[in-house]
Amino acid sequence: MPGPLPGAGSPARAVAALGLIAWVGSAACPSPLDAQSPVEGEVRQLVTFRLLPGRSAEVSEIFREQALPLYERNEAMLSFRGFREVESPVALDLIVVSAFRGMAGMDDSNEALRSLAAERGTSIGGVYGSIAAASSGHDDQFVEMLAHLSHGDASDRPLVALVWYRLLPGEGGRFERTLGDRIVPWERETGTPSATGRFLVSDGWHYLRFLGFASLADYHAYWKGVDAEGHDYLDGITAVRREVIVAPVPELSVR
Repeated sequence: MPGPLPGAGSPARAVAALGLIAWVGSAACPSPLDAQSPVEGEVRQLVTFRLLPGRSAEVSEIFREQALPLYERNEAMLSFRGFREVESPVALDLIVVSAFRGMAGMDDSNEALRSLAAERGTSIGGVYGSIAAASSGHDDQFVEMLAHLSHGDASDRPLVALVWYRLLPGEGGRFERTLGDRIVPWERETGTPSATGRFLVSDGWHYLRFLGFASLADYHAYWKGVDAEGHDYLDGITAVRREVIVAPVPELSVR
């Protein structure tokens, strides 16, 4: 959902099972659209929604009928994905991820959306206002994607794990080197799609990773089998890690 939407989430260390929350579509149906693989200079905006009870279908319809037709004509938006909650230690119902060619691309996208909405006799502010009215709150974050620390398209898998990292002071360089030297090559060898981003705007987090899995069992096996020495080293320089598992919503996808 392009454009700043202020908010802040609270960190947690471990994934707590909250049960499956039905949204739209099935976790077994990844998006058939083009891959959301990071490109150089890409910036992604993540908006996490906590919806009012019984408003999920309404929000889905607003996105499908009012927002997505604008996104599809908006060439400045590289891609858009919606994800429903599967397992999470924090309250959330829907995460939408929009991709742009840098912050300048986001500015271009916002301008294009205003013009496209005007052509339809509406306003993008009105569309977003309708979504906000069905929500109890939202968090807004921006990450600069690191294409050299990414492999494939996590959103092509039935499940996507989002992993937030808050590092110990001064450990960003070591974190990226460990990913590049040990973790990402192991993910490539094992066919685990992944993407890494460095936060530009967040509530104290430093990095975000997207990991794609076929099942919860595969997610569990990843953490047991991931390059042990490299992952242990990441743990040693990480102050807090938060993990959320979501499923792509095929109806809420563009490009």
